[in-house]
Amino acid sequence: METWDKLPLEAIDWFAEREAINRNYYRPIYSIHKWWARRPGTTFRTLGLATLTDDNVEADDILRETSSGSFDGLFFQNQGDRFEDEVILDPFVGGGTTLFELNRLGAQTIGYELNPVAWWTAKKSIDEVDLDKLRSEFNRLLDDVRKDMDRFYTTKDPDTGRECEILYSLQTQKLNCLSCDETVHLFPRYELGQKKKTSPAVIYCKNDECDNRIEYLNHKIGESETCSNCGKEFNPSDGNYGYGKFTCSNGHKNDVKETLQRNNSKPEFDYFAIYYRTPSGKKKFKEPDEEDYATIQEAESEFENIKDSLPIPSQKIPEGDKTRALTNYNYERYSELFTKRHLLTFGKLLKRVQKVENPNVREFLITSISAALTRNGKLCKWNTGRKTSLNVFQRHAYIPVVQPVEGNPLNRAQNITALENHFEKVYDAKDYCDRPFEKVKNTQTGDIDKRHIQNESISEDRLVSLHSKTSERLEEPDESVDYVITDPPYYDNVQYSELSDYFYVWLREALKEDYKEFEPELVPKAREIVANSKSGKSEQFFISSLSNVFSECHRVLKDDGEMVFTYHHNENEAWSVILQAIIDSGFTVTAAYPVQSERSNNPHITNLDNAEYDILIFANKEDTENETTLDELRQDLFFELQNIADTERKRHQSLSLADLGVILRGKCMYYYSKHYPHVYSEGEQVGIDEALDTVDSVIEQVLESSVNLPSSIDSITQAYAAFYRRGWEKFDDLNKHLLAKNLNVSDLEDEKLVKGPRDKKEPVIADERVNYIDSKLNNNGKGSDALLDIDKVQYLYHLYKTDQNTTEYLKEWKNDDLQELAEFMADVTDDERYENVMEMSLSQF
Repeated sequence: METWDKLPLEAIDWFAEREAINRNYYRPIYSIHKWWARRPGTTFRTLGLATLTDDNVEADDILRETSSGSFDGLFFQNQGDRFEDEVILDPFVGGGTTLFELNRLGAQTIGYELNPVAWWTAKKSIDEVDLDKLRSEFNRLLDDVRKDMDRFYTTKDPDTGRECEILYSLQTQKLNCLSCDETVHLFPRYELGQKKKTSPAVIYCKNDECDNRIEYLNHKIGESETCSNCGKEFNPSDGNYGYGKFTCSNGHKNDVKETLQRNNSKPEFDYFAIYYRTPSGKKKFKEPDEEDYATIQEAESEFENIKDSLPIPSQKIPEGDKTRALTNYNYERYSELFTKRHLLTFGKLLKRVQKVENPNVREFLITSISAALTRNGKLCKWNTGRKTSLNVFQRHAYIPVVQPVEGNPLNRAQNITALENHFEKVYDAKDYCDRPFEKVKNTQTGDIDKRHIQNESISEDRLVSLHSKTSERLEEPDESVDYVITDPPYYDNVQYSELSDYFYVWLREALKEDYKEFEPELVPKAREIVANSKSGKSEQFFISSLSNVFSECHRVLKDDGEMVFTYHHNENEAWSVILQAIIDSGFTVTAAYPVQSERSNNPHITNLDNAEYDILIFANKEDTENETTLDELRQDLFFELQNIADTERKRHQSLSLADLGVILRGKCMYYYSKHYPHVYSEGEQVGIDEALDTVDSVIEQVLESSVNLPSSIDSITQAYAAFYRRGWEKFDDLNKHLLAKNLNVSDLEDEKLVKGPRDKKEPVIADERVNYIDSKLNNNGKGSDALLDIDKVQYLYHLYKTDQNTTEYLKEWKNDDLQELAEFMADVTDDERYENVMEMSLSQF
């Protein structure tokens, strides 16, 4: 039985979606430190079992739902020494998912990771440590720094005069208007906290002259609120800043970036609110008073006096694809992304941690301090719902903010900003390594069952090697690896090295004397395998570099071995290049299956219309067969795919049409790569893009969703026509259908051809597109305003429907292919007017 036949797809998706919602709850090891685009451990544990078990094992043996709504299978069982002789290679360790999950199953693991931050995170995830000593040293570290720094995070409650612990200090950017030179404090909104059952709503008075601007409300914040102190009526959600622009009181609109650049100035901020905790535990807001400003000044003065003795990063921010967002705001150094009070705090923490004698324990504490940077810095925004700071990396990007939140990393509330919280995540991760568990949510009752896997662990003993270097040159001998299981870089989707410099510059201060990996000023970028126009890394660089890695994997993989990897990208261009890299390296693609990868409310998805799913791609070292033609391939595929579709529908009863299309596409690539490079059409070698176009047409016929329009009809029109025939779809299903057409949902949205939320994307009808088509025609229908075939048909339909003259456009546009498109639209809309207008003769007008 093939590996992919043993995948319990529905069960994988159920578990992966739960895990993606709260990784720390379901798999604490993945919360030891920030890393981007981590794949679900659930998927890789299941994949490992499907890969390593013998042919007698079926999908239900690995993971199955029981009649009571719970789950059972090998997934919950210790495999003992069953896989101890299996060697697994991961050439792109990243967040470490392959290493951790296959290590748990008892296999021997080898990892390569060029990025020192990812390498360090994986290393400390697997390194063993005495948890009692770790906690003891952490408590001493925290106590010492608190004794020194508490005075800088203390404020007085204006109601009682008692000293209280600051949790957060809220700041707002100030800029002078370019037109009138008025100093403006930037407020996206005037809301500090939303109404909860146990706490009031809090707003900030819009009136600069008000002497008590904090206002508590016992109701939800409305569109109009009145300050009880000064009587100012205002809309708290209507600020003077939005979408990168601010407006002064005289009505002049200014661009923030332009203002900073024209003044050659860095972002400046003023404190405007403090969120603190009273000795009794009550949390309140206040405006900073003179004593608070004096405390801030004292902290800043101390930093200036001792900064040369503190381990503070001094590196300049390099110009890059993602860092450009920072340099555009005139940030020059990474240290400028933190307040002086934060620099003093983290500098003292790193200085004090060097006194810890046990090197391993010291390294885990350094990891905790670095992890805390995720919630501390000028790139953190305020969350009015939870009254906490947000993650620096809400997206895979640097995003300068106009109202940063300065958290107290030493606070005793153990909130998400606290160093204590991040240490607990490190501690829980290491405890999980010793006693792994699975949490099972019952599909019927919603109850969660925590199941420890007896005698299972993540052990240093099963980590053969972990290299911090490029995997374009592997150290392993030929045919020494049983399986390659990995998660390669996503083309241009995540610029790992640029983002990880945020942590690297701090880690380097603590580790450069002991680890050569942290000697460079910044994360090495020359051989990072990404597409990045800013650094001159083209599509060809990505293909050739990835081919180098896959070729090395092909060399070290045993002849009967298999390479499996997940891939996640919204652009079909990225899919074609990675398939090209696989084939160029000598592998044959054998299958592809979609699996859940992200939670549906992930900001990387909901705000950017990205895909929620990964595709598992399987490849082996099967020999290339004799040459074939594209026509022969097309004929063979049609009947083969019909059989595969029937089989897959029986195996996975809830399989969507779009998911089935992904599976069939993988099978098509098997036949193409099996003959590669000897696939020809009219004597010319067929490239992967042409092959994808061909197999897509076959798949549509098999799935009975083919529109059978002439090939001259543009691809966006073809995609829209097929979408119209299928009817509304969820975003991911629509995106999967578009994948092989080298399109994605945004391509249709740009042309006003699709509308609706993620859970219900619908085709836009002709009447709703007329104004858009008119605007194209007003610009002569050229360049970016070039008319699609569907534009012409829908516009003619509109003219006919509204009794307007169609002569001019019929004379210019009418041809046999456009007439076929009109007949198709008449059929799917059940509206003969599409067809009637094309049948008109010019003499009728």
